[in-house]
Order: sequence, then structure tokens, then C-alpha cells
Amino acid sequence: NIGYFLLEEEEKKQSDRSLESRHDYTEIRLHRLNHLLKKFIHAISSVGDPIILLVDDVQWADLSSLELLRNLIQGATSPFTFIFTYRPIEPSHPFLQMIAELEHTRITKTEIHLRNLGEKSVYDLVESTLNIDPKKARGMMPRTHEEMKFDNDERVEKCTSLKTLTHEICNITNGNPFFIKQQIIYWIGQGLLALDENDQWVWDIDKIRESNVLGDVVSMILEKIKMLPVSTKSALTIC
Repeated sequence: NIGYFLLEEEEKKQSDRSLESRHDYTEIRLHRLNHLLKKFIHAISSVGDPIILLVDDVQWADLSSLELLRNLIQGATSPFTFIFTYRPIEPSHPFLQMIAELEHTRITKTEIHLRNLGEKSVYDLVESTLNIDPKKARGMMPRTHEEMKFDNDERVEKCTSLKTLTHEICNITNGNPFFIKQQIIYWIGQGLLALDENDQWVWDIDKIRESNVLGDVVSMILEKIKMLPVSTKSALTIC
């Protein structure tokens, strides 16, 4: 929005566009937008306060979007940090090629490869997502051998049934954070996770194990799409 605002201000200075073809006019607008955004980034990154720009899912970026990112990076001055997140992609992907080219300039690149969560981290995620008080959780599974792995943890007094649920989630999702949350949402929708009269989460681990476990994230999303109203699914086919 800021870029387009700046663009409109710049275009007010242009008095004659009658001779420009539609294609040329589009190219000119794109060039002006890139130029103005580059100037904008340069201006805000010159004031001395640290600035971080996060761009998610870069694997879906098209060439024009990558060119815009290139201009923003080249227009920024220190201190400015760009954070790009993306799923595993081929080395020939245009984004990686762009980063390789920019490495020959003044930028410094740091790569962080995220791994799946460990069981203790999954425990924290489940506890946080459901806002569970482990001492009041009422899962219906007795203490198992798998839970013994937590005994050295400083939170040993926490509810063992929540640890059982965590172990089951780890087996299904392999520690994928997105899959974990989607699996929890799926179980809630199926009534396998529910709030009791005291607003405490309860579950039956045996029923969860017997339920239709979806093998991966794609299967999970497809299952959720199947549950949508017919009109919504019809709209998705248009997209």
C-alpha cells in the first residue's frame, strides 16, 4: 500500500501518457514501483534503528516478485535484516539463484535449517495450544513406559496423561508443528478432544488411537476440504 501511494504521488508529476501503449504503461508502472520502493527502503533503513522484514513462503514467489525483493535488498542500508522462509526447493529455484548472485555484493547470508520438534517441545506446544493445566488434565490412559523418558525433566510432577497424548501426537506427526496443530483441530472436530463441565480438556487415548489417523499434512488438508459446504468447495474450484 505504501508503494502504491508513493507511485500515485509520482504519477501526478507525469502530464502526458497519451502516447504510451498499454504494455509499455504497465512496464513503466512496474519500474516506477520498484524504484520508489527501493528508495523507500533506503530511507527507512538509514535512520539507525534496526529493521527486520519477514517474507514467508518464498518458494511460491514468481519472477516479478523476486525482482522486487532484489530491489528492496539492494536498496537497504545497515542495519536491515531480511528473513526469508521457504520449504525445501530445488537448487535451480530462481530464489536461490537470486541469493547466490547477491552473495557477491555486500550482503551477509545466514542459513538456518529447521528440523521437526522433539517430544518435549511437542509437549510444550500441545500444552500451549490447548491452554492445558497439566495438573488438571484428565486423559484416560495409565502411566506407560514411554512416559518414563520425561522423568529427568524438571517438570516431573506434570500430568502423565498429557505426556501420553504428546507421545501419540509425535508418532503421528513426526514433530511437524503445522501437522500437530491440524491434528489437534481434527481431533476436536471429531469429538476426541473435548472440554468437560469444568472447561478442562479430556480425551480417551484408546479412542484416539483407534480413530482415522491421517498420514500426512496433504491428507489432512484434503480431509478438511471434504468437510466444507458444497458452495465453498465449488468456489475453491474457481480459484
